[in-house]
Amino acid sequence: MQPPPEPAADGPVGSEDPAYQRFARLAHALLGVPVSLVSFVDASGQVFPGMVGLPEPWATRRGTALSHSFCQYVVRADEPLVVSDARTVDFLQDNLAIPDLGAIAYAGYPLHDARGRAVGSLCAIDSEPRTWTDDELATLADLAAACTSEIQVRGERTRSLEAERLARRSSRLNRDLLIVAEAFAETRTLPEALDTLQRMATTALGGSRCAVALIEDRSITWARRSPVPGLAEVAWRDIPLTETTNATVRTLQAGRPLLFADGDELAEMFPELRGTGPGAAAMLPLVTAAAPLGVAVVRWQLPREIDDATRTVARQLAAYATLALERALLLQDRRDVAHQLQAAMLTELPTIDGVQLDAAYVPASRGEEVGGDWYDALALADGSSAFVVGDVTGHDMESAARMGQLRAMLRGFTWTFREPPSRVLTRLDEANRGLRLGTTATALVCHVSTPRRNGRRELLWSSAGHLPPVVRRADGSVETLHRRGDMLLGIAPADRHDHRAWLRPGDTLVLYTDGLVERRDETVLDGVERLRALIAATGDTSPAALVAALAPDDARRDDVAVVTVTVTVGD
Repeated sequence: MQPPPEPAADGPVGSEDPAYQRFARLAHALLGVPVSLVSFVDASGQVFPGMVGLPEPWATRRGTALSHSFCQYVVRADEPLVVSDARTVDFLQDNLAIPDLGAIAYAGYPLHDARGRAVGSLCAIDSEPRTWTDDELATLADLAAACTSEIQVRGERTRSLEAERLARRSSRLNRDLLIVAEAFAETRTLPEALDTLQRMATTALGGSRCAVALIEDRSITWARRSPVPGLAEVAWRDIPLTETTNATVRTLQAGRPLLFADGDELAEMFPELRGTGPGAAAMLPLVTAAAPLGVAVVRWQLPREIDDATRTVARQLAAYATLALERALLLQDRRDVAHQLQAAMLTELPTIDGVQLDAAYVPASRGEEVGGDWYDALALADGSSAFVVGDVTGHDMESAARMGQLRAMLRGFTWTFREPPSRVLTRLDEANRGLRLGTTATALVCHVSTPRRNGRRELLWSSAGHLPPVVRRADGSVETLHRRGDMLLGIAPADRHDHRAWLRPGDTLVLYTDGLVERRDETVLDGVERLRALIAATGDTSPAALVAALAPDDARRDDVAVVTVTVTVGD
């Protein structure tokens, strides 16, 4: 048997292990040998965590190169090696352990790890030729078996600890991925998706800041950014997609997350980002199957290891963010189309002598919902006028379309038939059922007469389940016209009733839909009282002011329609 090639002359350096040291002492005492070793062998040499009797410098080093190893042959063959005089053994006679360590007689038994692999030897060494007795070899074999048990227990413990560590790491990873998935599942609008991306970049990925750029009109525009020390303001300029040397454009071209352990690695790939900080970085392309949407840039304060868990979270963060942004943009397109449809059906207010009109329609500011709210105003042929507000049940494109159908029919009935509001609503309900539109809605139809004596105008109205009108009188008092309400449209045939009041010069009639006054924490009648109290306190009945005060953008969850009718002069 030929010895393996020699590595470096000195070999590795080991250290004492109390448990293995005990095995070496036992072998020394029970066999009466000058040297006993617990050795572990690999390609770099051998170390002796258990050792008795070696000369210096080996005793202090607790390790040698393979040029001084008999134990390597025990490990290689995975069987005991017993020799009385190594100088007479062909594959040992040139081993440097003979002159340097005084190894003449040798008896070594293999030590095995938890997988059954030979990893070392428990051996006894004599500096003189020696014939090993059966009892001595049996004792050495027993000690080697006991030492193997210690190795395997440690191995199992190490594997258990490693498995526990991996389980904790996997649990943290799964938790982070779940947090990311749940966070983006709740987003509906573009601002919500961008805010969530920035928040998850810090909470789930652990970054210190995040900037997001979106593609608009063949350029990359920064939609979210954070101050970066040392970065000039020009760095936040819009970037044409044709500028293929730019870092964000190159990230889109790469089509996969690019992660860097520190600022030097980042600058090596993107020289224009040199000097933006020493910390790690992640460049995340936000790309759908159809088209690229943008890029997210995540930075850390300090360098960090980019391990598999970091790569996984970064990849999933980009994927969930892309889905959320794609969904938000699609819903925004749908909302825009529906709101354009609604706005197109809301005709300009007519000019009516002695009456000043104002109106406002604002869509819901959150979510993908599109309401069926509408208003209308008509100057009738006899000089009187008609005003309508209504709300079709539902919040989708179909609701908006049905609103258009009802509104068109109601305009036709109001113009064609010189009938009270209750009869107009009855005709509308009959047409709704007869044409099988299946639409349910609230509506309030008001007729305002031509001026009577002293400039008064008769107000006649009928309500199909709608909220009551509010009137601000010329003297500043405010009245809610609570009257009996009739059945909603589309429920069942119903008797409908008209109600009467008078409007004098300076009076203002306020008609509105429920989006103006509804709140989750109060009844709708409480909301009507808030409207009345606001008008009484401010005297302002302009639709824009009412919407701003009662249904601001950050709180409006439904569409709002408001019409005001102010009597300006008498006869």
